[in-house]
Amino acid sequence: MSENCNEACNTCSVECEDRKEPKEDFSAKLHDFSSVKKVIGIVSGKGGVGKSLLTSMLAVTMQRRGHHVAILDADITGPSIPMAFGITGKVAGSEFGLYPLKSKTGIDIMSINLLLDNETDPVIWRGPIIAGVVKQFWSDVIWNDIDFMFIDLPPGTGDVPLTVFQSIKIDGIIIVTSPQELVSMIVSKAAKMAAKMSIPIIGLVENMAYYQCPD
Repeated sequence: MSENCNEACNTCSVECEDRKEPKEDFSAKLHDFSSVKKVIGIVSGKGGVGKSLLTSMLAVTMQRRGHHVAILDADITGPSIPMAFGITGKVAGSEFGLYPLKSKTGIDIMSINLLLDNETDPVIWRGPIIAGVVKQFWSDVIWNDIDFMFIDLPPGTGDVPLTVFQSIKIDGIIIVTSPQELVSMIVSKAAKMAAKMSIPIIGLVENMAYYQCPD
């Protein structure tokens, strides 16, 4: 505490151990009937680099290794996961909550397209509403005994990635990029966002890369 401290923490910008005001908690509570051991986010500052493809491949791989896997499709305005797995059904619910649909191999999947009347209907919502839906996918869906959950995040550093990083306990993220210089610059923003929010980066995947033979 500073010698000149007047104990008016709400007007003070100094970080000290004696601050009396609690920091705001944005965390979302997992459903009481849910159990999720590890949560991995798939992120990129740029669209079209293969986030959904990587999410799907990681989920299939871990499922084949004997783990119970789930995918939370957080890309509300551009959901790709249901089509990637050939799922066209609708999510069911009860008084207890919503139940994700399963792929043919048993992967639990939740996506906005599993709630729409028509999969081509646009979702025309503002950012805070979209972010709220993603939190509901975490809190209102019953995720039963999940070993690994992969979250397919939309591109950028906007409302949804911020909400996921603040509201869900992420064990780490995998960044997806491609070789173009423009993409690298934009993806760096997502990496720096994760660093500022103390989110571990556990992998980097460069899609559409090539090797030019020196001969």
